[in-house]
Amino acid sequence: MQDKKAWQMPLHTLRYPINKPDGGQLTEIQLRAFAVAEHRKAIEEAGTDEDDRFEALLRLASGLPAELLDELKRPDYVSLQILIGEYISLPASYFLGSKPKDQDNAPLLVPIKRFGGQMQDQVSIEVPSLKVSKAMRKMKTDTERADFCTSACTGLSVPEVQSLAIPDWTQLQARLNDFLNKPAAFFQ
Repeated sequence: MQDKKAWQMPLHTLRYPINKPDGGQLTEIQLRAFAVAEHRKAIEEAGTDEDDRFEALLRLASGLPAELLDELKRPDYVSLQILIGEYISLPASYFLGSKPKDQDNAPLLVPIKRFGGQMQDQVSIEVPSLKVSKAMRKMKTDTERADFCTSACTGLSVPEVQSLAIPDWTQLQARLNDFLNKPAAFFQ
């Protein structure tokens, strides 16, 4: 069961503090959870170079300017790469410490705000129908297909789907992948 306190990415205490332009020192970096839409935008703006993409995600997660992050020493940079790499690749259940009791009604790592202002801290997912998969195939990009299918199977709007934290998105995509590609016997 998720603790009532909002989940946060781990605080990274810098092994090699950074001197700030104002004369102070940066001794720790608090990373924040970011959403699917923010991730996509940062990656798109960064281009295809993996290092540029990671630096864009580090700026996004830390809120710090590039000039200050450029002063990071390599060991701290590698530690931050690991933290962000885990965040963008692992499902919510990893961070929550256990798999959901019901994979089709899972708690969210980071609650989302629904249109109308209501907070939602779990998402139910339904098996897509053939009609949904046919409509999905007509979409032009993988992103459009994933957003459409996730929306159709969760009842969330596409903007709400895009507001999901990356680990919540990852977990939903794994379940949708099962629904779209596994035979009925898999779900017995």
